[in-house]
Amino acid sequence: MFDGETNFRYDNRPLSDILSEQAPTPPKFSAHNDFTVYVMGPYTAFDAERAYDDADKLRTPFQDDPLFDPDRHVTDAGKGDMERALRDFCAELRDRHNCRAFIATDIDIPTHEQAANRNETRRDGEPAVEGVDPLAQSVAFAAHSDAVLFLFTRGGLTTGVGAETGGILGEFHLRRGNPALTHKPGQRIGLYLDEHFSSATIDELPKGYDVQYDSFRSKRSLHRKVRNWFDSLDRETRDTDLPVFVPGETYASDADD
Repeated sequence: MFDGETNFRYDNRPLSDILSEQAPTPPKFSAHNDFTVYVMGPYTAFDAERAYDDADKLRTPFQDDPLFDPDRHVTDAGKGDMERALRDFCAELRDRHNCRAFIATDIDIPTHEQAANRNETRRDGEPAVEGVDPLAQSVAFAAHSDAVLFLFTRGGLTTGVGAETGGILGEFHLRRGNPALTHKPGQRIGLYLDEHFSSATIDELPKGYDVQYDSFRSKRSLHRKVRNWFDSLDRETRDTDLPVFVPGETYASDADD
C-alpha cells in the first residue's frame, strides 16, 4: 500500500493508517500482496419504472448489465443498487487477483450530510463528527491506492462518477501537456467500459488524458483484462511521492523558464 508522506488526513489521522485498517483484504493476505485498488462506478442502477409511466409492462425495469444482477442487487424497496454490484465485484477482485479492492463506502469517512445526521443523534459529551465531500474522499483514496479502477456499464446512472472521474484526473495532473512537476502515473488509473456503454465525454477521455483505457464484453472478460493490467504494474514499487502537491513545487516557476 502507498505509504508516502501526504497531507491527506481524517480525524487527525493519516489516511494511509485508516485505509490500512479498513480496506478489505484478500483471503490470503500478507505484506506481499498489500496491493490496494480503489474501485469507482455508479451506485444507482437505471430504473425504467422511475422514468416511464408504462414501464411496469416490461419484463424488468433494469437494463441488461455485465455487473448488475436484478436477483441480487435490488433493495427491499425495489431500487436498483449498483453499489451492491460494485461491492460484489470488489470481493471477486480480492478473491481472484489477491488484492485489496474497495469502494468508497467500505471506508468509514462520512459525507457532510452523513456527518450532520450523526451529529444530531450523538450523546452529550461526544465530539462532533466531521464530514468530507465525496470528491475529496475519492481524491484521497486514489492518492493512496496502487491502482484506481473506474467502471462504466450500460445499466448504471453515471452522472456522479462521471463528474468525479474528471475531478480526479485533473487533480492528479493527467491531462496531456499539463506542465505540473508531480502527477500520479496514468498507467495506474484504468477506465473500463462495457462495450455497450455510450458516452461521448467518457469515450474521448484517452484523447485528453494519459490513462489506461479498455472495453469489455462480459464480467469474465473484464476480469481477464484487469488481471493483465495488474500484471503490468510493478507490485514491488510504491508511489512514495505522487499525491503531494506542495504549493510552489507543483508547477515550475517563471524563473525556471
